[in-house]
Amino acid sequence: MTKSPDAIHLMAVRSARWSLAGIPGYGPEELLRLALQAARVGIFETDLKLRRTRFSPELCELLGLPIGTEMASDEAWQVVHETDRPKMRAAAKAAVNSADQGAWSGVYRLLQADGTIRWALIHGKRIYRQAGGDFEPVWGVGAVVDVTDLKEQKEALRESRRRLRESERQCRESEQRLRFALDAAQIGTFEANLSGTEAMVDAQEARLLGLPNATRAVSADELRKRIPLEDQIIGDLKLERLTERGDAFHHEFRLRMPDQSVRWLSGYADIRANRIFGVNFDITERKLAEKRLLESEERLRTATSSAELGVFEWDVEADRAVWESDGMYAIFGRERAHGPLTGQQLIRTYIHPHDEPEFHAAIRLARESGGRLRTTVRIRRADGTQRWVQIDAKFQGETASRLLGVVVDITERKQLEERALTLSKKLVTIQEHERQQIAKELHDSTAQHLVAVNLNLMHLRPNEGLSSSAAQVWDETMATLEEALAELRAFSYLMHPPALEGAGLCSALRHYVDGYSRRSGLLVKLRINPTLDQLPYHLQRTLLRIVQEALLNVYRHAEGASRALVVLRRVRDKLYLVVSDNGRGTTDGAESAFNPGRGLAGMTARVQQYNGQLRIRSVARGTRLHAEMSLREHQSRTALRSETEKPVDHAKPAGEELKSV
Repeated sequence: MTKSPDAIHLMAVRSARWSLAGIPGYGPEELLRLALQAARVGIFETDLKLRRTRFSPELCELLGLPIGTEMASDEAWQVVHETDRPKMRAAAKAAVNSADQGAWSGVYRLLQADGTIRWALIHGKRIYRQAGGDFEPVWGVGAVVDVTDLKEQKEALRESRRRLRESERQCRESEQRLRFALDAAQIGTFEANLSGTEAMVDAQEARLLGLPNATRAVSADELRKRIPLEDQIIGDLKLERLTERGDAFHHEFRLRMPDQSVRWLSGYADIRANRIFGVNFDITERKLAEKRLLESEERLRTATSSAELGVFEWDVEADRAVWESDGMYAIFGRERAHGPLTGQQLIRTYIHPHDEPEFHAAIRLARESGGRLRTTVRIRRADGTQRWVQIDAKFQGETASRLLGVVVDITERKQLEERALTLSKKLVTIQEHERQQIAKELHDSTAQHLVAVNLNLMHLRPNEGLSSSAAQVWDETMATLEEALAELRAFSYLMHPPALEGAGLCSALRHYVDGYSRRSGLLVKLRINPTLDQLPYHLQRTLLRIVQEALLNVYRHAEGASRALVVLRRVRDKLYLVVSDNGRGTTDGAESAFNPGRGLAGMTARVQQYNGQLRIRSVARGTRLHAEMSLREHQSRTALRSETEKPVDHAKPAGEELKSV
């Protein structure tokens, strides 16, 4: 029997031989129509010879088509989803071989007019005619039932079962991971009745309790014998609040182990289904660490108290401070009842106004760089006394909002430094006066004696009768005497530079360098900032004396030197002085001409008066002296005492000195 390969026709389910009757006014066909409408069953029929398909009103409604739709069979196939179309064709084609010849069925997806997909159960029947030895399909009819809701429910049920299986799997894995985590963290679990008389424990809990691993049931009375009484009392109160009021249970207690050691345990518990479930874990190491920390804090408090240190913590954002030691109250002269100072109170009331800018700058720099804060300021206490304090601290946290540090009273140290500075200044003054006296004696006395000797030798020298060798000795003696006299006058000038009172530092330095160059034979270049004449007198004098001492050392000890350079400049609140020469230095970086006993101590003392540093570097190309001094230190000191001193200079006026030399 030949079957059309592209013509599918659905046939209604074969009906039994029965009739619809008994409803007055309705015939069998009308009753069948009512039944189909009630069941929402759609009917379609196809004339395979004409290749035309008609849809019943119910099927048109299901597919969203106009009532009475009829179309070509090929067009009707487009109603079936393209994925299900081959399967449906194959089912209809194979119906000729079914037990009920021509009958077929299946669940397929149909496309509504708006593209929505609906699931449908389709029962079909093909009618054939015999042509020769084959059966040729000529007519088909079928019923369509919308099973979308049923299909979705079935899919939902299947998805629910899948999720249930997945949840069970995840639960098993979670339970396994929890068990692994509990074992790794050495956390034991237990379950007990509400009376707390007996508990069921796992292997890890048994190990924590010092029991054999196989132990599962534990008597509460036996455990209580190993717990200190004070821990028992606290634990019983917490258990009572848990069972009566449902409060959270957390208890840390000690347990004596079989080897008589003590183990600290931390327990958490809750009530579920009239049973107590909980966990315990070992916190012995933490408790020992806390004990060591407390002991360390006590030692720190003792040390800070003995050293009279103040320990503080300051929340910068909230401007709240905590003073950790009594030393803070002693340093600031406050009673504990008055509490610590806030940052604003410290700055507004206690810190000296002249130190406030530097204090702000130090805090800002330390916070921005994440480094340490170290600053020295003066504070004014409520009793009117003034103290020097040194603050060492470090910002903590990602935002550097907490400052932790110590404060120490350094007033006595500052007083000693001031006394040392005063003595140093006196020493420099004495040395300078001594130099001036020596220079004066050399010029007024020793030089005059040499002049007299020179004159006497000139009178004693015979005019005739001298042999050539004797005349040579006389000439060498006179030349040596002249050289000694010139050197003596040069030393006298170098040790006694011109005074500052008249023209200021720049003029005095130029005058001194010019005279130095003429007497020493060295070419000296001077680079100086004219604004240095505005510096205080004592600072100008210090700079002049350092230049004097440095050039004197160049003259006396810089072998082979032919030129020297003096640079003096000011950069903000710093002064920089550089004196260099091209003499033969050393290749190992030694200080060559600037060794102790050669003026280095005097120069160092002068520089340290202004919180400065003196560095000397000697290489094969010559020697370089670099002095750095702070004007800020000078300003902070002059703020406390008026600058009225005017030193007495025992030197002669510069013009007179030049004339005499």
